[in-house]
Amino acid sequence: MGKKWLIAVLVGVPLIFVATMIYWLLHPQLTLTLRDLMEFEDTGKDVTTEVVEITDSACGADIGCVEAYSTAEANYYRFRTHAAATEYNSTLNDSFSVNYFVMDFAGKNASVNDQLLAMEQLAGTWNDYEGDFPTR
Repeated sequence: MGKKWLIAVLVGVPLIFVATMIYWLLHPQLTLTLRDLMEFEDTGKDVTTEVVEITDSACGADIGCVEAYSTAEANYYRFRTHAAATEYNSTLNDSFSVNYFVMDFAGKNASVNDQLLAMEQLAGTWNDYEGDFPTR
């Protein structure tokens, strides 16, 4: 186990570190938060109105999110993984998901147009969304 083990550790640890750094640099959505979105100032219509942070009450055993906000347009949830966001989105009837984020429109009275603008803002924040928006 001597030399081979030492060489494996000396080579493996730096490789894992470098791979992790590359992943973080090439995947900027990991560092973006809903707070960033809620505080985003656009020259157009504000589509995050009546903002309330609901992380403590929303994110728990039932919804494994790491951050949540409620607005007049939707409830927003941020997850640690794409898979978790996709899985939660699949349980909702009226929602939109992009990257690590899910928007739930249930119980919201904002206009369909305002909700569409909110989806476009969320998707456009990182300029990599290439899908469609749900017809509502």
